[in-house]
Amino acid sequence: MLKKLTFVLAAIALAFVATSTATAQEKAAPDGIKHVVWIGSDGFGAHYVKWEELPNLSKMRDGGSWTLHMRTVLPSASALNWETMLVGAPSEMHGFRTWGSKKPDVEPIFKGEKGFYPSIFTQVKAKDPNARTTCVYDWDGIGYLYDKDLVDDDVYVKSSDEVLEVALKQLETKPTYAFIYFGSVDHVGHSIGWGTPEYQAEMVKTDGYVGKILAKIEELGMKDDTVVYFTSDHGGSDKGHGDARLDHMESPFIIYGHGIEPGEITDVMPNFDCAPTAAWLLGLDRPQCWRGMPAYSITEKK
Repeated sequence: MLKKLTFVLAAIALAFVATSTATAQEKAAPDGIKHVVWIGSDGFGAHYVKWEELPNLSKMRDGGSWTLHMRTVLPSASALNWETMLVGAPSEMHGFRTWGSKKPDVEPIFKGEKGFYPSIFTQVKAKDPNARTTCVYDWDGIGYLYDKDLVDDDVYVKSSDEVLEVALKQLETKPTYAFIYFGSVDHVGHSIGWGTPEYQAEMVKTDGYVGKILAKIEELGMKDDTVVYFTSDHGGSDKGHGDARLDHMESPFIIYGHGIEPGEITDVMPNFDCAPTAAWLLGLDRPQCWRGMPAYSITEKK
C-alpha cells in the first residue's frame, strides 16, 4: 500500500512538472505590442554600470525588467555576439566565431533560402512582408550579420552622434522592429581603457542617446504600444576584451515598455534569448533552429 501511494504521488508530481513546463511555454505575451526597439551599445560592460550617472537607463530599469548578468557566448567579442542576439542561437550554430567576421567562420548548422541564418528581421517579415524594419549603426561589421533585403531602412554612418540623428528620423516611420547600434563606448574602451573616466563619460553620453530615443517614442504617440530593450555585446578590461572572465562576459539587459513588469530578472539570461524575447512580444513564430527562449518573467510581477 505504501509503495502504491508513493508511486501515485510521484506520478502526480511528474504531471505537475510537465503541466508547469507546458504552461510556461504557452505563456501569452501582453496584448497590444506593435513595436519593439532594440538599442545596442558596443562594449557597455555591466561591471562598469553606475546607475546614479545613467538617469535614462535607470528610468528603464525602474519601470521595467533588468539584469546586469546577461551572459555572452565565447569568445566575448563583437560580431559573433551581435549575431547571437540577432538570431537566437549560439556561435556554434550560426558559425560566426571571430571579432570582425564578415561571413560565418564555420558552416552554419542551418541556412535559410538566401543563405543567412534566420534573424529577428526574418521573422518580422515572415509574419507581415509589409511590416517596417529599420537598422542604423556606426560599425560596418553589423551590416554583414543579416539579410539586408529584410530591412527597409538600413543605414551605416560614421559616428554615434549620426546614429542618433538617423534613428530619430527612422522612428518617425513607426517601424515594427528597429535596431539602433552605438559603437562609441567600445571605441573609448579600446583607445583609453575600460573603466577609465573617459569610458564612464562615454557611457553617460550613450545614456543621453537613450533618453532622446525614449522621448521620441513618446512624442510620436508610440509609448503605449512599444517595448524598448537595451543590451551590449561584451564588457572588457584594460584596453581589450574577448576572454573567459565575467567582466568581459556580462552585459546589461534592460527592457521597458508596454506590459513589462518592474523588477530584477533572476532567471538565467544568455544573450541568445534576445531575439526569442522580441519575437514573443511581437507574436512572431520562432524557427526551430533558434535555441534561445523568451524571458517570460519580464511580464510577471516580481
